[in-house]
Amino acid sequence: MQIIIVDDEPLILRGEAATVQRMLPEAGTRAFSSPQEVLRYAESNQVDIALLDIQMPGMTGVELAWALKRMQPEINIIFVTAYDHYYAEAMQMHASGYLVKPLREEELLKELQELRRPVPMAENRLFARAFGDFEVFYNDKPLLFRYQKTKEMFAYLIDRRGAMVTSEALITVLWGGEVDRSNFFKQVRKDLNDTLAEIGYDDILLRRRGALGLLIDRISCDYYDWLQGLPSGINAYHGEYMRQYDWAESTWVNLEGKTNLWE
Repeated sequence: MQIIIVDDEPLILRGEAATVQRMLPEAGTRAFSSPQEVLRYAESNQVDIALLDIQMPGMTGVELAWALKRMQPEINIIFVTAYDHYYAEAMQMHASGYLVKPLREEELLKELQELRRPVPMAENRLFARAFGDFEVFYNDKPLLFRYQKTKEMFAYLIDRRGAMVTSEALITVLWGGEVDRSNFFKQVRKDLNDTLAEIGYDDILLRRRGALGLLIDRISCDYYDWLQGLPSGINAYHGEYMRQYDWAESTWVNLEGKTNLWE
């Protein structure tokens, strides 16, 4: 499910995006303050649901809705506005819903349950939580590995954001390289593959001769959302990153140095 939120007031936009992310963590959510940015985005990206403010400079939400429907006829439009006198105009264009600000979860939920064009909910979701203690969830339940080192290996590959990591580098990260751990490393690597295969996600492992990486496009992660400036990532960060792993400190320092970017 792909959702866009449009409002020219930053604080309202951030709040609405946080509400949607809280309700639908599996959805792909993008927030925009400019109608022109939205139209450029919709040219090459599918949008299932658009939450639109109505009074915006340059182009009203109703005008934006008509433009989006011309580009993507199956889109669901939900207006979120501080005014109720646009209701008739919104209904003329067969909008899916009309909500008065502030956006309330229970009211949005009703609209989402009665979309003009229902959108299948995402299933079999793999989510990695990097902020705080690292944890991996599958369909909102912790994913269990045979070894703790398997979980740490997965954490390090998440931290590397798709970059290939050599076996030697992984062994050094996991065990410090003080003794030969090559046999145990093979067991850990197999455990990672087998655990992901059980849930149909073994294809996210990228294998090269003597190296491993991840296909990160198939993984939801609060750290990745933070890097993109998404509310789900910004709101999830509270000054801690994979705190059970010493090697994660360098990424934490980088996060701390850039937190002002999203303030």
